[in-house]
This record gives sequence, C-alpha cells and structure tokens, in this order.
Amino acid sequence: MIKKIFTLKLILFNIIANSQTVLTYVGNTATVTVQPQTLVYNGGGLELAGTGLINNSGNIMIVKDAAFASKVTVGTNSNFNLIYNGSNSYGQLYVKDIPQGDITGIVNKEYRSDYNNGITGRQQIGLPFFNYKIQDLVGVFPELNVTNLTNNSTGRFSLNSAFWWNHWKARFDQIAYGGSAYDAAGNPSSTFISPLTYYSLPRRNPNETYFWIPDTQKKIFKGTPASDVLTSNVQITLSGAYAGGFGINGNGSNIFGEKYYSYIHDPFLPKTPNWDANYGLNLYQLANPFLTNVDLRFIARDNEGTNASDGNFISNLAGVAYYTSSNVEWNITQGSTYPGTLVVLRTSDGYFQAGDTRSTMIKPLGAFMVKLNNNTSATLNLTKTRRFKEASRQDGVNYSVTAAKGASQENDGIAADKIVKQVAVVMYDTDGLEIDRTYYAVSPSAITGFSRQATLQAYTDERKIFTKEEKSEGGLDYNYNEKLYINEANEIAFKSKEIPLYIDYNEKPYTVKFEVYEKGDRVPDGLSNGNSFYFKNAQGQFVKIVDGESIAMSGSQNLGLYYEMPEGGTLGTDNTSLSQTIIAKKDAKWVVRFAKDWKNAKVEVYSAAGQLLSTKSQISTSANYVIPMDYQAKGIFLVRATSENGEVVIKKIVN
Repeated sequence: MIKKIFTLKLILFNIIANSQTVLTYVGNTATVTVQPQTLVYNGGGLELAGTGLINNSGNIMIVKDAAFASKVTVGTNSNFNLIYNGSNSYGQLYVKDIPQGDITGIVNKEYRSDYNNGITGRQQIGLPFFNYKIQDLVGVFPELNVTNLTNNSTGRFSLNSAFWWNHWKARFDQIAYGGSAYDAAGNPSSTFISPLTYYSLPRRNPNETYFWIPDTQKKIFKGTPASDVLTSNVQITLSGAYAGGFGINGNGSNIFGEKYYSYIHDPFLPKTPNWDANYGLNLYQLANPFLTNVDLRFIARDNEGTNASDGNFISNLAGVAYYTSSNVEWNITQGSTYPGTLVVLRTSDGYFQAGDTRSTMIKPLGAFMVKLNNNTSATLNLTKTRRFKEASRQDGVNYSVTAAKGASQENDGIAADKIVKQVAVVMYDTDGLEIDRTYYAVSPSAITGFSRQATLQAYTDERKIFTKEEKSEGGLDYNYNEKLYINEANEIAFKSKEIPLYIDYNEKPYTVKFEVYEKGDRVPDGLSNGNSFYFKNAQGQFVKIVDGESIAMSGSQNLGLYYEMPEGGTLGTDNTSLSQTIIAKKDAKWVVRFAKDWKNAKVEVYSAAGQLLSTKSQISTSANYVIPMDYQAKGIFLVRATSENGEVVIKKIVN
C-alpha cells in the first residue's frame, strides 16, 4: 500500500513561486528524494532548473490546475530520475491534462527487465516517450546498427539491428536513418511511431557477444513524457492492420524476402494441420505509453454497470498476450521461434476468465499484443488504465490512478453460460522456480474438441507441460497434434471425460502444483457449484484437485485431467498418492511424515512474503519431523521438504 501522501499545494520542494508561474520549483543545487511507497501529489506544475535533482523511487502525480501555469519543465542541467529498486519497486510518474507542448525536457527512466526474452532473440519492449529519436536510442545502445539498411547479414539481418512493429504490413521494419519511419536526421514519423509503438531491440553484437543482458543490467532511457492530451500518444484505432495473404501456412514472403511463418506468432489460433484463416490477422502489437503501470483488466467490458470509468469497450476482444522469460529465439536461417511460457489471457463475456487471468498489469516499458475476433474496428485508449499499484482495480470502483484493489476480482456481472472454471497445472523445479504451466477451462458455452470457433484456447509450439485436443468421448484425438496452453471443453457435455495431459521433462525432479479458478479468480475453497477437477496419475488413480496442493514427480508423463471424476474411477486417498512424504497437522502441530525411501531430508519454512524463517538439513526420516514455527501466530506459510535425491514436496499451510 502507499504509506505516505504529500499534497504539494502547501508543501513545496524548494522555492515557492508566485501563482502566475508553476506550483513547484526545484532550483539550482536542490535535491528532492521520494521514497518507495510514497505518493506525492502536485495539483499544478513542476519546474526543475539549474542543477535541480529529483530522485523518485515512489509515485509522483502532476495534475493540471487552472490556478497555476500547469506545465512540466526539466532544465538542460537538471535531472528527474525514476529510480529502479527492484521488480516490484520503481519510480512512477503520472502527468494528467497537461498539453504536450507544456511538457519540456527529459526524464531519466531506470530500467531492468524481469526477464530476457530469449538467449538469441531480441527484447520486446516499449519506449514511453514523445518524439523519441534514433539518437535517443543510440544514447542507450551505441552498439546498434542504425545506418546500414541493406537486405543482408551486415544490414537488416545483422545481430545488432533494431526494429519496430509495422501493423499495416505485418512485419518488423528496421530502425535506421532514412528508414521507413525515420528521416535522415533520425526524427520519427508520427504516422508510424508513437509512445504506443512495439519495439524489438537487439542484445548482441555481430560477433555474437552480448552488449545487453536485460534482467541483470540496469539501463537508463531518457525522453520526454507523453501527454495524455495528445490522442496519438495514448489511443489506437484497432483497424487497418495487414489484411493480405500470408501464403499457405505462412509460406508467403514480405518485401524483405522473409517467410511469414518465420516470425508471425498468433497464440490465439491453431496452425496445424493448416493455419487458421485468421491466423496472424487482427493482431496488434503495442506498448505501454506511460511511465506508470497500465491495467488492461476492463478493456473488454461495456461502460455500463460494474465498470463505468476506463472508457474502453472492445466487444470483439479475443485476448491479450505478452512474452516473458525465454520466449523468443532467432537465427538468420530459420527466423524466430517462441519457446517458453507466454502469458495469454482469453475473454468470456468481456472478462478475462481463461489462462493467466491475474496478469493484466503491464509495467512501464512493457509490450503486449491484442487479438480481435474479427476486423470490426475498435478503439483502445490507455489514459484511464494507468495505475500505481501492482494489482488490478477492484470491480465497481471508479477509476483513478490510486483506486482500490480487491482481494478477489468479484466479477458478478457475467452471464451464467459464460462463466469459466479452470485449473492450472504448474511445474516447479527443486528451487521452487516455475518451469512451465498449462490450463484446462470449462464453461457451458465452451466447445469440446478441435474447432475453429473455440474462444478460450491458446496454442504453443514448445512446452514442458501441455494438453492436446480431445475426442468428444474423451481421450486424445489423434487427428490433431497441436500443443495447447489453454484447452477448453464444454462443462456439461464433457463432464467426467479425459483431457490428455503431457509432461515432457527429464532433467530433474519437479513438483506439480494446482491452481483452481472461477470467473478468473483463484478459489481456494473450491468451485461454487461443489464440483471439482481431478488429476489421473500414471497408475490410473484419480486425485481430487485442491487449490494449492502439489505432487512431487520426475520424468516425462502421460496423464489426464477431468472435470468431475468418471464413474468407476479409482480414487487415490489424496495428493500424496505419488509421494508418500506428507506435510500434515497432528496434535495441533504441523509435521512432516517421510516416505520410506527417503534416507534423510532438508525442511525449510517460508513466510507468505518468501522470507526464509527456518531451515534444517540432515533430518532423520525414521520419525515424524515437527515443523518449528510460532504456533500462536496466525498466518500462511510454505513448507518445503527435500530428499537426498532431490525429490521435493511443497505445501502451503494456514496456521
């Protein structure tokens, strides 16, 4: 939560200016520091002069006020720094209702990514500045090729070439002097380039050495903040994207001779046995245009009822997706591949209900793609999606950048036949880091089996865990080999039938953990109708899925998922049927009861915030181990038991 709020109609940084100028003035040699979790509100304007300095690790709001000369001015020798302290702690700047012409000078945005998009792939990113020139980008990365436009390995295909996404041509165009969107002096064309532009930036030199490792190296991007008054900064009409052909299964070529299949990626539609007719179409790659987070949660909801304030209603929104760790790989002969865990959110009745439904927040410099169901024109305006908090705005709460967040999404306006229930099956390594995940979603309106009309599914090329298309009677449909990230089936007709689940991973032991959702929200107490998802293990036993429970496993597996257990199925006692090491409560104490084949063990206890509270190694497994913790304290803890062979059992406990 934001701990401190300063209203700068009374508290000024340094020198009080008269009412004909700006409200806040930071003069020569003055330094202002804004700590994390602090909100500074400025109902007027801001001027930095001389060597004035602002180090912002919190949140600064600058809002136009008619009583003052509302402008933002940063002097040539001044510094306005947006500090990066960590993945969830970084300075944000919110400027409202001040025209672009009254925002002058630059701010310095410190940036470190949460991930690398891939070992060989370029980084997908946004640059949230007005009139961002090639020189500005070269100031961050002097290694870039921005002069050679030739269509060969020393020009366009050089490892150090940078690109922007061209919606109109469905291709990446090179960022270069005199290129398609820049003049000879490096100035961008406002027809093509805006703070909403999606960029693909290199990380390697032509000799394959790295000049940028985004998740470990902090970079400072400098530019002029985008005004929310200038429509082209913050709004895009989702229309006019490339509508030409890609050739059979993407075998057509763009003007540069690149096969479309070598870079077009549409996770919302199938491409086997052949590309869907709409594969790659009505797909818009965009970026967060602001120096705050943006929340995409409500962009498909009507402006009536529960959400009356973010100004968006994309009724034909299919979903949103974005790349995370190790999602993009590239080489000059094959083009791009897309391994790893892509975040995908699918809509039902205007709410994100299938897939990564809690991942609606896009950070500053974040990039994402929007998929429409058809070519009906829609408008996306991100002005009222800005948000300081990391979590989405609560349903039914009017918009503001500081609006309340909810413990649950409380999506109560969903039509009964559009309510989605889903289970996530998540793989973790022995260090508790996520390896991969997949989803199985059911709804009364969902479609069983392969269908071009499916609306909840998401597709993938390479995964460690995935499902495949099912037959109407259950089990694998051998006619379709597509790997699914999200698999949908009809809640009524496919009840108690099998979705084939596969794990393709032989490197180390791992843990499979389950998450249960309804209406896009986690439901730790189970589904509202009392039904359950079930997991069929390698021995053919059925295990009732409980939100937060886990199973220790190893090796590749052919398994099954069910919505309700079939008649005649053999029910395992609980989720320990594959690993007899149990973490349970006994005589008011939490204990670990070890499997017979465990010779010794290590037990760790973590707080809900991830802090290690206790650890003990070389524990004898001949007797139960009583977990050391403050039994008078109420809270949520994570217990992790590891055998001498690396087998892991993890359990969330509520004391």
